[in-house]
This record gives sequence, C-alpha cells and structure tokens, in this order.
Amino acid sequence: MPEFIFEFILELVLDGSIEALGEKKVPLALRVAAGIIVGIVYVGIVALLLFEGISEKNWAVAALGAGIGIFFGAGFISVIKKRRKQNARQMRSDMEVNHD
Repeated sequence: MPEFIFEFILELVLDGSIEALGEKKVPLALRVAAGIIVGIVYVGIVALLLFEGISEKNWAVAALGAGIGIFFGAGFISVIKKRRKQNARQMRSDMEVNHD
C-alpha cells in the first residue's frame, strides 16, 4: 500500500512538472522549479543505474544508465540551443520593429 501512494504522488509531481515546463502562462519561477524537479529525478535514475551496474559488476545496467544519461544530456543541450536561436531571432525582430 505505501508503494502505491508513493508512486501516485511521484507521478502527480512529475506529470505536473513536465506540463508546467512548456506553459507560458505559468510564472518563470515555477517553471524553473519544475525543471529542477524533473532534472533531479532523471539524474537520480541515471545515477542509480550507473551505481548499481558498477557495484554489482553488471555492465549492461551500467551501459543502460550511461546511454540514458547521454540521451537526456544531448536532448537538454539541443533544447537549450534551439531556445537560444529563438531568443536571438526574437531580439533581432524586436530591434528591427523598434528601429523603424
């Protein structure tokens, strides 16, 4: 029974956090907090897989953890680069409008 409650609460927190990340109507401070929560959970999962794989000498689990870590790291970097490009375009557009 406690596992069910823990899983339900964790699912609510993660789903809510992931939903809040993409919403522009949610204040920036809450979106940052949601991003930190999601990031901590994913880093914890990767760290747990790596730790268990290395300590038990199960290299398949360690490789899985490393692969997931690389996948999420590459995705994070991709999103950051995309957002920076969008912000740069928006700033140029705003400057052109204000300049006229």
